[in-house]
Amino acid sequence: MYEEYESHSEIDFSRIYHIFHSLPLFDDTYLNMQGMNIGMVDMYITDCEYDLLNTYIEIEKTPTDMVMFTSAQSQMWIFALYELMRTWKQRIRQLRKWKDNGALNQMLAKVQKDEHNLAAYMRGRHIEWVRDEPSAIDKLDAFESALKPLYDMTSSIRMNLAKHEIQGKSNSIVRAPGYGRINMLCGALDYQVDIDHETFEFVNRRDIADAIRRIQLPS
Repeated sequence: MYEEYESHSEIDFSRIYHIFHSLPLFDDTYLNMQGMNIGMVDMYITDCEYDLLNTYIEIEKTPTDMVMFTSAQSQMWIFALYELMRTWKQRIRQLRKWKDNGALNQMLAKVQKDEHNLAAYMRGRHIEWVRDEPSAIDKLDAFESALKPLYDMTSSIRMNLAKHEIQGKSNSIVRAPGYGRINMLCGALDYQVDIDHETFEFVNRRDIADAIRRIQLPS
């Protein structure tokens, strides 16, 4: 997707974690842990991608085992990122719905029943925040909008890789689900992502990781 990539030494590998850590609702310990995992594994897979590219150049043929391993790691990373973002968006949608329906206090009482459940306690804090802070929903909307391009990109490639379908087109058949070719600029696996039956683009895991690093969050 991108014509230029930063060299390995130029990548700020801490950026992905800091992006997720800065999102509303990510004071939830468990969401924050998932964001940290995405950042840590990005650094590991980036090493694999550059090793793959260097080996390919050195031996002048495709190192099959390295390609298969890097592709597997890349796809798992994309799926994990998608699930984290889906969970975050679902929580925003629930909070917005409960506020609109006047159900925040009812839902707060429900989660507070389990006094020893840390996850429930943190969910309760979010409900209280939306209930007590007039600008909470506007803030959630602003951050969700800032991450929408990233979510759309991740959702589209995930649909191709995991379900072998085109985003938004049920019963469609994509051309080459999961088949990746080595990107000669960064070593990541370029996957063909079908947009419709005639249009496609190539996207790799590094494109998505760099897209996270480029996000400008609302102040």
